[in-house]
Order: sequence, then C-alpha cells, then structure tokens
Amino acid sequence: MCFGAEAPWRLLGVAETEFEARVELNADLCVVDGVHFFIRGHIEIPVRGLDEPFAWSVWCSVSEASFQHVNERWHAPDRGDDAPYFGWLCTRLPTYPDTLNLRAHVQSRQVGQVPAVRLAPTDHPLAMEQRDGMDMNRLAEIAHAVLGDL
Repeated sequence: MCFGAEAPWRLLGVAETEFEARVELNADLCVVDGVHFFIRGHIEIPVRGLDEPFAWSVWCSVSEASFQHVNERWHAPDRGDDAPYFGWLCTRLPTYPDTLNLRAHVQSRQVGQVPAVRLAPTDHPLAMEQRDGMDMNRLAEIAHAVLGDL
C-alpha cells in the first residue's frame, strides 16, 4: 500500500533535454546541478483496522553533508542507528493542501528498507494523519485520487 512520486528535478526547472547533463538519479537518491540533494523515503500512515500502514513514497531535500553521510553509510548494517537527517519535503501529494517544504526528518533504516520520513509536528493534514492515522474511507479517497476509476 504505497503510492510514489518522481524525483523533484522538474521542480527545479530542469528541462527534459537537460536531464542527462544536470541530474544524477537512482531509485533512492537524486542530485541536481551538484548542489541540490534529495533522498527518497516513506511517510507511513497507520490505517485503522489494518495491520499494515499506508505509505507515500516521497523525496526530501537534505544538506550536502547529510547526503554524503547517507551515501557513505548506505550499505552499513547499523545505518538504522544513525541520527535522523533534517530535510524539507519536496513532493506534492494529491488530496492535501500544498505539501512542498514541510519540515521533515529522514531516518535511515536497515539495509534494504527505504528511509522513514517523519514530518515535524504541525496542523497540516498530512502530519496529522501520520500522527493520528486514517480510516478506510480516507484510504479509498486517496486511492481514487491517485488511480482514478478502475
């Protein structure tokens, strides 16, 4: 139960024709122009009545130092013990007011697991759902917004 978003290179005005020259991208990490650094992680939201959370796969901007540390520790078996990295959410999500630039912390997890993104406490609906959970009707609303009528 996860919906994702593409890396935020388009938000920085990178044209398709400039992609190869300006963007380094894999499934989890993105660098634009050598100065903008992003990590993909999951915002997990508990769903009442389900054992498994719903997750948004999102991108967060982090400092160059944090990005380098994440990169150096990517395959370290104890990377989940690292302190969280401060970042800014760089993904717009449907069904919410603007989610760009919400304060976040990116926590590495064990090798093979996508980092966890924890939003800073705020009254934004996304942060409130992460804290309080959602019901099945809300999950259906999100699925409909993302997938449309199937």
